Amino acid sequence: MNLTDRRTWEKILVAVCCAIIISWIALFVISPGHRIVVGTCGPDTMPMYYSVDIQPEFASGFLYEFGEREPDKDLTLPPMKRYAEKQQIIDTLMDRAGITAAPDSVIGLYEFPDARILLASRDTGMVEVLGTGDRIQTHNLTPVPVGSRRYGINETVNQVQRGAYNFTSDYFVAIDRVDLVLPPPGNATAPLYIVNKTDIDRVFYPDGRPLVSITTRGTFYVLYGERVERIIGTSAITPDPAWKQCSPRMDVSGEGSRLGDIQHTVKLARSSERILWSRLIVTSADIQQYDTGEESTSQWTSTDNTGCSC
Repeated sequence: MNLTDRRTWEKILVAVCCAIIISWIALFVISPGHRIVVGTCGPDTMPMYYSVDIQPEFASGFLYEFGEREPDKDLTLPPMKRYAEKQQIIDTLMDRAGITAAPDSVIGLYEFPDARILLASRDTGMVEVLGTGDRIQTHNLTPVPVGSRRYGINETVNQVQRGAYNFTSDYFVAIDRVDLVLPPPGNATAPLYIVNKTDIDRVFYPDGRPLVSITTRGTFYVLYGERVERIIGTSAITPDPAWKQCSPRMDVSGEGSRLGDIQHTVKLARSSERILWSRLIVTSADIQQYDTGEESTSQWTSTDNTGCSC
C-alpha cells in the first residue's frame, strides 16, 4: 500500500469513528422529539447538620414557657439501655412482672447498683417495672400534659417558591411528663419528659394544586439537663398519584447524648423530574425553644425517565 492509499484509509477510519460517536450521543442525549435533554443523577440523601452557639437557659426553654418548675439537675440516673442491648434482662423483668410488650414498645432500661427500672409504652401511657432484689413493683404512669404550641403559615397566602414548586410548613410541639418511681431508700421520683414534635410540609404546583404532604413525627424521651434518652420517629407521605416515592428513609442519631435528632428524607419522581426533600427535627436535653431543626430541598432533571435510579 502506498502513502496515498494509507492516508485515504486513515481518513475513512476517522470518519467512521466520528459517525459512531455521534450516533451514541444521539442515542443517549437527543430525545425522540429532537430536544436536547439536560440529564443528571442526583443523590438519595442530603447531609444536614444542626449546631447552635447559644448557651442554654431554663428561661429560654419550653418548660419555662409552659409554666413548669425547673427540674432538679442534681438528680441523675444511669444511662438508659435499649432492648437490643439488654434483651435477656428485660424479658426476665417482664416475665417476673407478668406483663407483655413488643420489643419496639420498650422505651429502655435503667440499671442501678441494686435495682433496675424498665419502661415500656402502653396504650396512651407508660408502664414502669421496678426490680429491687427479689421484689418486683409495677407502676402505671399517666403522662401529665406540660404544654403545647403550634407554629405555622397560611398555606394559601404564604407559600415559599423553591424551583418550580411552592412549599409551606406547619410545626407542632407538645410536651408531657411522667414521674418515675426511683429505687429505695425513700420515695423519690424523677421527671422524664416526652417531647413530641411534628412537622407537616406541603408542596404545591404553581397553580395551587397539592403535590405532596409529608408529615414527620419525632418523640424524644428527655432526662432534663442530662440526656436525650430515646428517640422514635414516624412519618406519613401523601403524594399526587402522578409521583413515585423513592427510597424514603428515617435516620435517628444522638440517643444518650445532649442533642438528638431525626432526619426524614424523601425522594419523589415523575418521569425525569426529581425532588429530594429532607426534614431535620432536633431536641436538646435542655428542651430549648430554638431547637427546631430545618428543611431542605433539591430539584433536578434525571437521565432516568421511568424509575428512581437517578
